[in-house]
Amino acid sequence: MITIDNRLKVCADMVSGNGIVCDVGTDHAYLPAYLIENNICDYAIASDINEGPLKFAQQTIIKYHIEDKIRLLKSDGLKNIPSENVSDVVIAGMGGETIAEIISGTQWLKSGVNLVLQPMTRAGYLRKWLYKNGFEIAEEKAVIQDRFIYTAIRAFYSGYKFNIGKVTEITGRINIETDAGMKYCQNQLSKINNIAMGLSKAGKTEDSQEYQRIAERLTIMMEGKMNLVSEIYTYIDSFAPFSAQEKWDNSGLLTGSMNKKVSKVLVTLDITNEVVEYAIKEQVDFILAHHPVIFSKISRCTSDDFLQNKLLKLISHGICAYGMHTCYDVCRMGDRMVERLGLNNLCGPVEDSASGNEKAQGKGIGITAYIEGDVTVGEYAKKVKEAFSLESVMVFGDSNTKISKIAIVPGSGRSMISTAKQTGADVFLTGDIGHHEGIDAVAQGLAIIDGGHYGIEHIFIEDMRQYLEKHLSEVEIVAAPISHPFLIV
Repeated sequence: MITIDNRLKVCADMVSGNGIVCDVGTDHAYLPAYLIENNICDYAIASDINEGPLKFAQQTIIKYHIEDKIRLLKSDGLKNIPSENVSDVVIAGMGGETIAEIISGTQWLKSGVNLVLQPMTRAGYLRKWLYKNGFEIAEEKAVIQDRFIYTAIRAFYSGYKFNIGKVTEITGRINIETDAGMKYCQNQLSKINNIAMGLSKAGKTEDSQEYQRIAERLTIMMEGKMNLVSEIYTYIDSFAPFSAQEKWDNSGLLTGSMNKKVSKVLVTLDITNEVVEYAIKEQVDFILAHHPVIFSKISRCTSDDFLQNKLLKLISHGICAYGMHTCYDVCRMGDRMVERLGLNNLCGPVEDSASGNEKAQGKGIGITAYIEGDVTVGEYAKKVKEAFSLESVMVFGDSNTKISKIAIVPGSGRSMISTAKQTGADVFLTGDIGHHEGIDAVAQGLAIIDGGHYGIEHIFIEDMRQYLEKHLSEVEIVAAPISHPFLIV
């Protein structure tokens, strides 16, 4: 019987065996031989970039009389591998960057192939790359081999791209309840502390403090000490109070328990189906969204309705959902607009807050300001595109018209055109402007720059990620990627 080491055994356990297994960088072909001998798969491809390992692989195949079960191929990564009937691809014993490079050049891996990846180095780089490029980690196991400890990753292509947090990048989905998992995390923690110490000695205080915060979050996760939803709720309420929202809004905690422990927070603009699925798979405890997942009154909750089905998923998996809508708009959004556009001569909100909350005093929906310099509508539209990283904006009015005062309402401002005009603004930056609203605004002497509802408000994601990460050191903060809900074609 063929025996393999612990590292390869963990990889073997992750193989589906639903079709042909391809072992990239096979070396002696021990892994495919083990898979065949143990009936995990019926046929395998063993590939390597060099002739030498393939000769050793040939000896293994002959020794175990499995010449008709394993095909040897010389290949640089997956370049020469036939994709037909390949269900699993194993890439073990290489650096994380090399593994990412092999995957990146192979389109057929996106058609349901089970990836078994075992990086010897830079596992964090590989994890980050996978999520950033639409792959999802389904399973991860730590394994001790001799005096070293490694990780094995099972992944697949989902198409949904995501920016993972630093703790997830460092530890992945390792189960810390196992001895190997705990040792892996302890090993990573030691490395982080050493980096922090080195940066401190080099006088790089800010960088050192960042690694210290990561170490703190990892330590708390390992010790099982986590924030409660009630504590996060109280903190959010301290700078963007629930009571500062508009009367028609539905901000606040919308699903979940105040007593739930939180180790991971996901920040997003909208709670879409993709966001919910990601939260379930990545064991997110708390979703902080700008737009409330429940806006209007519902009289029942069944799986027949797409919104209600989404709520059922959140509730059944114990995921808390918080809507931080107009309370954020009133207390914080205006300041972020000012920063993005470099505005100095401020004139107050477009519409004063009617909440009466002390945090909302002098604030409200939107912001108005005088524009410095000799600027046209067209020139300012270009500035908006750059400030918010937009491919395009929609302009109503003559692009050559000179402007001196701007009114800004992120999100949907179609109902606030008259209010914006009353502030004395000659250009209105907002979203969701329809044909008739646009031409009517121009007729009243108000140019429109429509950056889209999502196009302007998406700054909420990065703003809150940074803010929470700075003030909630014991919680991992994950940000949804910027993903516009439509394409410019």
